[in-house]
Amino acid sequence: MVYQLDPAIPRVWRSPHALQFGVERPRLVLDPLDAAGERMVSALAGGVAIGALRLIARSAGADPAAADALLARLAPVLAQGGGDPPAGPREAIVVLDGAGPTAARILALLREAGVDARSGLSADDPAVDDAAAAIVVASFAVAPHRHQRWLRRDIPHLAVVFGDAGATVGPLVRPGETACLRCLDLHRRDADPAWPALAAQLHTRPAPGESELVCGAVASAAAAAVLAALGDRPPTPRAARRAGTAPRTATASRYDTGTARWTEFGYEPHPECGCLTPLALPPGSTRAEPPARRGTATAGARSADRAGCRAAPSSAAADAVRA
Repeated sequence: MVYQLDPAIPRVWRSPHALQFGVERPRLVLDPLDAAGERMVSALAGGVAIGALRLIARSAGADPAAADALLARLAPVLAQGGGDPPAGPREAIVVLDGAGPTAARILALLREAGVDARSGLSADDPAVDDAAAAIVVASFAVAPHRHQRWLRRDIPHLAVVFGDAGATVGPLVRPGETACLRCLDLHRRDADPAWPALAAQLHTRPAPGESELVCGAVASAAAAAVLAALGDRPPTPRAARRAGTAPRTATASRYDTGTARWTEFGYEPHPECGCLTPLALPPGSTRAEPPARRGTATAGARSADRAGCRAAPSSAAADAVRA
């Protein structure tokens, strides 16, 4: 096993005998750091096996056990993969549901951050069911069949929606915990009864205003939101409901192309939606929970999910009117 210091963490000397890792967010300070320790740190910068590190300690006049002690102190600043591999779930998959310059930029940003981000997947691809999160890029409004495929699977999904006056990043819908995108459509219908008819005409239109400036701002915000969500590790929907800690309000940020400013807004679950209603168990069932990732009232058959994970024309008009 080769150990290496994380190259993304800068190292600076606080004094001739004190080495600091990180500047604006210091991770670790080695104080005092003797000559043997300095030689070992230099070797770790390029990567070194534990046996070789012990030899370096011995040649510098230190006890070979000093190498093991130094590695233990340096654990917070070692590159991922250094030391014994941690037990736990495999790497998270993020699915990009959409196309266009902003979708491509989001994909590149996530991959640059080390995330297994994928796009252009069909509905029956195993990665769709295994995804830790999805990002849905759309124009004006997200067609119901596009966000329902993620709601049915209990997969958190972030909406990125372009309009003719800006773009909206969010909400990050956590199925069973927060208001969903249908709730948003229902609130918009309450404010404007013509909204379902308008949305049906807009779902398949190309995204307006995807300039380099807007694309960069929106993609960065979307990637940051997903990375934060992956690191959050929230409780499962059912556990959150049982504990009474579910954050029901969905929040989003709106980028105005006229002012280049972001504003935030939120909305509560709509009483007509039922997205936070648990599934009823069959009579006589003793199951504590329904099988496999089905915790919302929108769970059901996937026969309507044949279109795959790309934005594409479908029965969006009829779905919008029914919504």
